[in-house]
Amino acid sequence: MYKKIAQFAFATGFGTLSVIGISFLQGEGEVKASKRSSSIERPNIVMLIADDMGYSDLASYGGEIETPNIDALIGEGMMLTNFHTAPTCSPTRSMLLTGVDNHDAGVGNMLEKLAPNQIGQPNYEGYLNDKVVTLPTLLRDSGYHTYMAGKWHLGGVETPEKVKAVTGEEISGFDPYERGFSESFTLLEGAGDHYSMRGFSPYFPVNDYTLNGEKLTELPEDFYSTKDFTDKMIEYVESNRKDGKPFFSYLAYSAPHTPYQAPKEYIDKYVPIYEAGWDEIRAQRFTRMKELGLIPKYLELPARWTVQGMKSWDSLSPEEQKYSAKKMATYAAMIDYLDMSIGRYIDYLKEVGEYENTIFIFMTDNGADGHDRQNWDDFIPWIEEEGMDNSYENMGLPNSYITRDSNWSQVSATPHWSEKSTHAQGGLAGSFAISYPGFIQVGRTGAFSSVKDVTPTLLEYAGVEHPGSLYKGREIHPMAGKSMRPVLEGFAEKIYADDEAIAFEIFGKGEAAVYMGDWKLVRLNPGWGDKTWKLYNLALDPTETKDLSEIYPDLRDSMIKDYEVYAEEKQIIPDNRVN
Repeated sequence: MYKKIAQFAFATGFGTLSVIGISFLQGEGEVKASKRSSSIERPNIVMLIADDMGYSDLASYGGEIETPNIDALIGEGMMLTNFHTAPTCSPTRSMLLTGVDNHDAGVGNMLEKLAPNQIGQPNYEGYLNDKVVTLPTLLRDSGYHTYMAGKWHLGGVETPEKVKAVTGEEISGFDPYERGFSESFTLLEGAGDHYSMRGFSPYFPVNDYTLNGEKLTELPEDFYSTKDFTDKMIEYVESNRKDGKPFFSYLAYSAPHTPYQAPKEYIDKYVPIYEAGWDEIRAQRFTRMKELGLIPKYLELPARWTVQGMKSWDSLSPEEQKYSAKKMATYAAMIDYLDMSIGRYIDYLKEVGEYENTIFIFMTDNGADGHDRQNWDDFIPWIEEEGMDNSYENMGLPNSYITRDSNWSQVSATPHWSEKSTHAQGGLAGSFAISYPGFIQVGRTGAFSSVKDVTPTLLEYAGVEHPGSLYKGREIHPMAGKSMRPVLEGFAEKIYADDEAIAFEIFGKGEAAVYMGDWKLVRLNPGWGDKTWKLYNLALDPTETKDLSEIYPDLRDSMIKDYEVYAEEKQIIPDNRVN
């Protein structure tokens, strides 16, 4: 049992209390402390995932987008300001649902990105392999209902055929219905049109949706991804609500992933806001983050990014500004609608009495996306052939394909450097909050945590023991993550020791990151870096602007060795297409 950290008395009247790295938000002069009771029922678990949403997009994190329902959840629980994901969707989800490193789970690279020399190799299956047992599987085994609605991206309908063509192996278990979910309505691919089955790119022109493992041939006429995923989850919970069993609800939205599409009234609401331009909005967010205590007050706003052809807002013509502002407005509209939908689900749970004994998690799967595909040479012909209309008047509506560039992703990533797909903080730092009334304290913590820690935490709260290295006669990887419960309930200051190294890697193209205490070692590829290792103290420099590798060469070299050990253990295979 955990030993609770000594806490000190503070005078009331302040907005926050800081106790050994944890800030507790006050309500009428009292800190909401955790309680324990052996008679408490096992909790329901609701996991809410936003796709490609930036660190500062939520109002709670300094953003201007209206997110009252998500903010209310955050206000009732613990905000983790030092939470980390992988830089892209699949590896994050593989770790989230297993507590195991993405390589061990089979996602050393994403299926659609596999290099020729990685195909067929251990840890590079490109889908969730059979060497892991999933969180929903263990919860289902212990008596939970397990429901999924949303994006999977851990194996698609075509996965068995692709694997057989490459390796000759017959596989199963690629659909969430086979990986522990008793009910599932799923987009198998990583993204796609939010109003139809049209795919994400000319290389994946049609999306696959499944219902309990069966491929669907059509969607409802009025389908909109966020709406229908929410509707289906409410339907699932309602179907078994009266049998007394707890449920695990995995609501993995595909919003706000590109293409940006949302109801017109939501888009129109944000157009005037973003006409101020990316430079002004970024500065406003940076100021609000200081006011909220999310970043040190001494920090200066880093210079505008100068990579990827980025430029000042004032350098655009009035017509360019008008079009660009509506791009960002469409993105914001998706988040606003997402928040409304989450509120609708929460209202339902309150109405039927399933709110109080429920753990809620809200998180993003990786950093903000700045890949402006609508203007890529290989996408333009496809967009034209599909008859999509990206005119100003039609932006964000069903027959459009809208994306944004890094000028706007730097706003979503504020205060961090870089974006999705990189190992900079803009790719790895994610918003995360967890609530459980009466157990998890209300406030925020800067303790380092990662997506691998979610499954261990939830299993502990559910009273379920992970089987270790053997599940029903099948060898599996034990969990690599740790339970966050001691920190969440105020019994510990940190999840990881200051000398404990935690590494991240995906793609095999040379990029990687290692975290240890306040320190981060990172290597970025051209465009965002120069392929050399850089060392940052994130407690002092969360914007990654001051490389300290020459001042602390021994620490840098020690952390490089930590990464080399990790790379050998995970059998990382460098992409043979990269020099």
